[in-house]
Amino acid sequence: MTNDVVVSKLQVTKLTPAVIEAPNLDDLVANTDKMLAKYREFPVSEESYDIAKQQRSVLNATIKDIADQRKKIEKELLGNWADVKPKMMLIEKAGKAASDLMKDQMLPVENERKERRKAVVMNDVTALANDQGVDWARIKFNEKWLNKTYSRNDMIKEVDAQIVQLKKDDELLALQTNQIEIEATSIGVDATPYISMLGMRDFADIKAQMHRDDEIKKAREEARLAAEQAHSEALAKVEQTRAENAQQVGDKLVDENGEVIQAPQPVVEKTYDRTLYIVGATREQLKSLADYMKANGIAFRGEK
Repeated sequence: MTNDVVVSKLQVTKLTPAVIEAPNLDDLVANTDKMLAKYREFPVSEESYDIAKQQRSVLNATIKDIADQRKKIEKELLGNWADVKPKMMLIEKAGKAASDLMKDQMLPVENERKERRKAVVMNDVTALANDQGVDWARIKFNEKWLNKTYSRNDMIKEVDAQIVQLKKDDELLALQTNQIEIEATSIGVDATPYISMLGMRDFADIKAQMHRDDEIKKAREEARLAAEQAHSEALAKVEQTRAENAQQVGDKLVDENGEVIQAPQPVVEKTYDRTLYIVGATREQLKSLADYMKANGIAFRGEK
């Protein structure tokens, strides 16, 4: 960039503010509606047409006179502005183009400086996080830390505040996770899906959801067992009716269709395996529970 031509400021040597004196203008504005009332309310008919035409001509002449005066005033006020304005805008446009060109060349340098500043700031952030046992990647980076005018001490205070909050969040998460696991164990459900909800839903809602899901699961199981029982009873009733209507032929029973009825097989009640978690039971309670299961022929085993 040469120094032969220096960019100078525009010099405006004369600019005279215009003062327009129109003593009766405000009165005309205030009384416009009244003055025009006779024209708006004029009854035009075949008989009054010529008078209406004459009155309208007078009104139009008055309007034209006002418009002509306005245009004349505007022209005199603007003076040589029509010539001056495009010249000034030409300089503005050329100057902006030169400024934009410089900006395009400055931007890579600014970005490089910004990255260097960010590396320095990140060193501080990483050191602060590591010293306090927090993953530095969890620190929310603030772009204002890159401003040269921003205090390093203020940045450190903000990072420390984030670390304190992250530790509190971790402690709360660990506590809630433990509570979910205990609650899930007490009702015999998997805690994993409910632990994954922590931080996204209210803690009380998660616990309530866990109990609702367990109730729904139990209700479905009960409904399934009831349906199986009803089906078995219906089949048994059909077989009973069939046997009651059968006839003895030799040593065999034959039903109405001539089919031999087989001797009924003993009904073996379906058995189920269940995992039961005992929480907070005394030794005496455990012994009583074991005695009850033994007395009812329920096999079981225990793990501490």
